[in-house]
Amino acid sequence: MTLALWSQPLRLPAEDTNFNFGAAQAGAAKGDAKGQYELAICYGKGFGVETNLAKAVQYLRQSADQGYAEAQVMLGSLYGRGRGVPRDLNLAIAWYRKAADQGNAVAEYAMGGFYATGRGVTNDMDQAIQWWLKAANQHQVEAQAALGKLHLLPTPEHDTNYLNYSEAVRWLRQAAEQDSVEAMNNLGVAFENGFGVQRDCEAAARWYRAAAEKGDDMAQANLGQLFFDGRGVPFDLVQAYKWFKLSASQGNTLGTAGFNNYLTHHLLTPQQLAEAEQLVLDFHPLVLNSKPPAVK
Repeated sequence: MTLALWSQPLRLPAEDTNFNFGAAQAGAAKGDAKGQYELAICYGKGFGVETNLAKAVQYLRQSADQGYAEAQVMLGSLYGRGRGVPRDLNLAIAWYRKAADQGNAVAEYAMGGFYATGRGVTNDMDQAIQWWLKAANQHQVEAQAALGKLHLLPTPEHDTNYLNYSEAVRWLRQAAEQDSVEAMNNLGVAFENGFGVQRDCEAAARWYRAAAEKGDDMAQANLGQLFFDGRGVPFDLVQAYKWFKLSASQGNTLGTAGFNNYLTHHLLTPQQLAEAEQLVLDFHPLVLNSKPPAVK
């Protein structure tokens, strides 16, 4: 699987978007690590003050040096992306590791990603799994999705060494319940193929649709194929066209292959083609955090 943790912005908890600049400034002035972290976020995000990334990094360092895990995670992210500081993968890993050793779930997930890809550390999938398990057991959604995918699908590097369908489904369900579109799609794969669950193309279609409606290109391609084949859903070339084209527009190779069938063969009448194109134009991805489908 491909992980580019050092290029992805880390999610802040919802409550971290409402910092009070005055309170954070007062706390930081007293040397409080939490106050320093919150003041860094204020400067970084422009909460109550003009954005100033240099000051954000200054206060993050002060907080991180006192052992505040959230600040250490943020510094790791900044060094990994070269934002506000020179890009330095070794320092990124060092800060993530400090936070991970304190049990911070985001940092544990990040450490798993480094070991899984061999970026800045020795490639070691067993180490990656151990870090992901620590994060996943704290309900960290990306770690749950990563474990689910690893246990569900063979990889060029590891072949079938890490396949464990029951574990895959367990983690994918937990991640899907937290709105992971990748996990929703992979649950669809599990149901379509009977991996760790009874084969059920209707359930597969529901999971694919849940992710496809949120804009996931792989789920869109998979749902298009079910409509094209009439498996788990009624045979419908118009719906298949819609999902294939939406997937292809995001560069998905499976979606492109499906959509190319319509370009090389006359599969739709002019009226059907107009209807399908209108469905594509009318599509707007659902926002995340809406409830995934209930599938037994």
